[in-house]
Amino acid sequence: LGSRSSSLQFVTMAQKMKLSYFDIRGLAEVTRLLFAAAKADYEDCRYSFSFGTPGDFSTIQREQFDAVKATGEFDAALGKVPILEVDGIKVGQSKAIERYVSKQLGLMGSNDIEAFQIDSLALHIADVKDAYKAAKEAGKDDKEAAMKKWFEETLPEWLAKVEKSLPSAPGPWLVGNSISYADVVYYYFLRDPKGFFDDTEAAAKALATCSRLSAACEATFKHEGVAAWVSKRPEGSAPF
Repeated sequence: LGSRSSSLQFVTMAQKMKLSYFDIRGLAEVTRLLFAAAKADYEDCRYSFSFGTPGDFSTIQREQFDAVKATGEFDAALGKVPILEVDGIKVGQSKAIERYVSKQLGLMGSNDIEAFQIDSLALHIADVKDAYKAAKEAGKDDKEAAMKKWFEETLPEWLAKVEKSLPSAPGPWLVGNSISYADVVYYYFLRDPKGFFDDTEAAAKALATCSRLSAACEATFKHEGVAAWVSKRPEGSAPF
C-alpha cells in the first residue's frame, strides 16, 4: 500500500493557499475547518453581500463579487465560488477543494486504503442529504410532522447505516488513529453549532444514537484547532 505521513505537525506548502467564497459558511466551511484542524495558514478571501429584501435571493446585491467575476477571476470554477488558488493555479468545486486540502494537510489517513475509506464515508453524507431533501418535499404540506419523523426516525436509521459501514479503528476518530477529513465533515454535518441542519438539537439527538459517530464528532468539536476556529469565526453576511 502507498503510505503518507498522517502527522499534522509538519504541514508545509510552497505557497499559502487562497480560498475565495462569499462571507458565509455555506460550501466553504468544511474547508475552513480542515485548515483549522491542521492549524495551517491560508488566505480566507470573503465577498460580502446584502439583500434588498431580507431573505429574497432575487434581490441580492454583491457588487464586489460581480466586479471580480467580470475580470475572469472565477473562470476555472465556471464563474462560481468557492475557488482555491495554489501557486497561481485556480480550481473550483467544493468537494474537489475539500479532498485536495485534506490530502495536502495530512487529513486523508496514513495510507491509500484509509484515504479510500475516508472518501467513501464523506460521500455517504450526500445520500443522507438526498434523503433529507426528499423528506422535506414529501412533507411540504405538514412540515412539522415531516421534520419530526425525519429527526426521530429517518435520520437515526441513516446514521445507523453509516455506523455499520465504519472500518475498525481505535477511536475516537472514524478512520485510523488521527483526525481526518471524515471526522471534520461529519462534525460539520451533525455537531457544529451552526452546521447543516437548522434544528441542531434534533440533529444532536439523532447523532447520540450512534456511539462511534458521536464520539468522533465530539472529539472534533473539542479539537484545539477546530474549537479555536468555531469560537472566533466571522458571523458572516448571512446566517448560513
